[in-house]
Amino acid sequence: MKYLLVGLLVASSAFAKDSFLDSVKRMKWGDLDVVWIKDDHFPKFTASIYFQDGALNDSFPGVTQSTFDQIAAGTKTQNQREIAEYFDFYGANLRHSVTHEYSVYSVQALTKDIKPVMGKVCEIFSDAQYPKNELNSYISRSKSNLKNLVTSHAALADRIFRRVSLDETVYSQPVEGTIASFDKLNSELLKSRLATLNKTKKVLYLAGPEEVKDIRDVIEKNCRWKNETKSTPITLKKPSSQSAIYLVEVPNANQAQIRIGRYMTNQEFAKKYDQFGFMAGFMGGGFTSKLVQELRVKRGLTYSAGAYVSLQRDYGRAGVMTFSKNETTADAIGIIRDVFADVAQGKFEEKEFQHQKNHQIGGYAFGFEETNAFLGQLMLLDHQGREFKDLVNFPTTISKLTPSELSQADFEAFPWERLTIVVVGDKSLAKSLSRIRPVKILNYEDYL
Repeated sequence: MKYLLVGLLVASSAFAKDSFLDSVKRMKWGDLDVVWIKDDHFPKFTASIYFQDGALNDSFPGVTQSTFDQIAAGTKTQNQREIAEYFDFYGANLRHSVTHEYSVYSVQALTKDIKPVMGKVCEIFSDAQYPKNELNSYISRSKSNLKNLVTSHAALADRIFRRVSLDETVYSQPVEGTIASFDKLNSELLKSRLATLNKTKKVLYLAGPEEVKDIRDVIEKNCRWKNETKSTPITLKKPSSQSAIYLVEVPNANQAQIRIGRYMTNQEFAKKYDQFGFMAGFMGGGFTSKLVQELRVKRGLTYSAGAYVSLQRDYGRAGVMTFSKNETTADAIGIIRDVFADVAQGKFEEKEFQHQKNHQIGGYAFGFEETNAFLGQLMLLDHQGREFKDLVNFPTTISKLTPSELSQADFEAFPWERLTIVVVGDKSLAKSLSRIRPVKILNYEDYL
């Protein structure tokens, strides 16, 4: 074990050198901002297009997600099968993700194929038709997936918790849409949304050898993207006090899914990204984390427990996710409450604190072994308005962190009176949960 720890610390030290960011270059191609990571390890490239526009601008839930989901369903000259076969021929990997604040479309392929692959990407962004037959099939599949969500209690809990905990904000509607909203989709609407995305502010994030810069001619001639619109930051009020536990009744549940947390305003987490990230890891970042030790190791109430503080530009989310048997669900929630209180009051051992610091500092560099992960981190930093050097500064920041700062981060992220509690499970849980807070029953079908 000590040899592994030494190896982790050596890797972290190398990561922290000033040369770490030397491979990152910023460029300007016309009005398009470009960030390039020079990577000569393999003859392949990654191109991720960041759109400063996301689901927040949807006229109803799911429009932006559907726009990207079906962008390759057909153009004026090719159908969905022909487009898929084209990318398969070049071994191209296409992915996309949509958040409320921004969207990303990513392409991976061999560097020698960069022009034909990106040329086809530009073509579908310029000429996507969203054929009715393909769209109808997509709508049917999507609605079916949502209806079947009741068979996956963990996924159902995540969906309902997000909506309930963000109910006071503009971020409550699900990015992926609802059963009702899918019936409102049509080809013209999706083409209109794509036209808006093509005009929004964009940043191109590239990774690969010198040849990736050949992509410039393709993008300027074929994509004809513009940067005419930018998103407007949103100011949120702090979450109000919570007075109930939300119990979502599902059939045949022999255990309960537990979600606890809240949304955070950007004023709350400003300049504390690393501190909140460390605190989340301390609370629920692995087997030795505080919640796992208290819930699983000491009491056997669950198999796993995770904590997170996920921060965007204008808002963030702090949460805990776990599960327990029906008869121990209330006990598990009570333990989580007590752990929050103890850490906020500094009631934890110095060896726990130091172990977590060593663990996070030592393992940090390995999160960037894949160039795509590095690229994603740069994108997130840009979106948050932070400097790239924050990546390099993380080990130093955490090494200087004090126990009192950990306690303060816990107190600020997880104030019990403002935390939303959602439990997905059997209706019989209502009695035991009422010992913690009054119980409000929710119908899961209202959240599909």
